[in-house]
Amino acid sequence: MDFNSLGNGSPFYILTKHPGQKPTLAVGTVKEKVALQPQYQLGSIPSAYAGMNQPQNIRFIVTINGSDRTVPDLPSTGEIAQKGDEIFTGSQQAIVQAIDAMMQTSQAELDRHDFNVMTIEAGKEMMGVVNPQYAAAQQQEKNIQDLQKRQDEQGKMLKDMYAMMQKIAAKQ
Repeated sequence: MDFNSLGNGSPFYILTKHPGQKPTLAVGTVKEKVALQPQYQLGSIPSAYAGMNQPQNIRFIVTINGSDRTVPDLPSTGEIAQKGDEIFTGSQQAIVQAIDAMMQTSQAELDRHDFNVMTIEAGKEMMGVVNPQYAAAQQQEKNIQDLQKRQDEQGKMLKDMYAMMQKIAAKQ
């Protein structure tokens, strides 16, 4: 259903996808629809043809959770439109497709995680082969991490031993 076919009381969906934030879906109803005149460039269209085949925009006022919101100008012949980080539609099927596409994109990114980890590890191995200094620096980093891990384990053991000695001393 294109935007021109929507009337008062029609469902309206707004999917918001701000980078780095959880996507949100607002579901409302059309309160008011205002057809806007096409924008012309002076001199580009002969006056006899003015208004013919020119795309018209529609502005909606949508009620969402009891509040009115003005939706930016949308193409009258479109079914779904994106403005910035928001997707607008009056079609349930179109919003389902938009949500599905969003989820598929994220799933594809997740599926690439293991590949990217494997690629980084392989790259480190290759760098060690072609650059002995890189290999030495990596080995030194690994040795430092191992020493820190051992030190942490020893510290935990000492704390446990101290706690045991306090319990024994308290019983005496």
